[in-house]
Amino acid sequence: MKNIIYIAVLCMTSIVFSQKQVEVNQKLISAEITFGRLGHDCKGRGICSFNTTSNTTKHNTQIKYHEDNRITLVIDRTRITKEEELKIVGQDLEVNTKIKEGLFVLEDDFILEALIKSELKTPHQITKVAKGNYSLLISKDTFTITLKIE
Repeated sequence: MKNIIYIAVLCMTSIVFSQKQVEVNQKLISAEITFGRLGHDCKGRGICSFNTTSNTTKHNTQIKYHEDNRITLVIDRTRITKEEELKIVGQDLEVNTKIKEGLFVLEDDFILEALIKSELKTPHQITKVAKGNYSLLISKDTFTITLKIE
């Protein structure tokens, strides 16, 4: 009986470590994202442009691809303007400083460029971020948004 329990515990730790390894191997890239509605002079809410150039002084976001066809954006609040913050959150945060969660509205589908797809190592059939409402986590230093890609 002890051998069966011992084998079960060994299998469980192997499964846990193998899951952890998948997470470590996922690609994290830096990008400069301009917020606003695409094609409308960046007015409104959503993502207007995505740039992954090597100019790290302009990067305001870390992007991570998840194998279940999601990407997580971690936006550095110190690298965006108050106007961009308003386009992300939809309200002035100085008035409501205790807010920890919100809603990010992507008013239009956002087509992923080939370079971004290549850097994130997404499957070839994935072409866009679907429009819709996404949960937004708010901290003192970051906004975190997880988007569905299809």
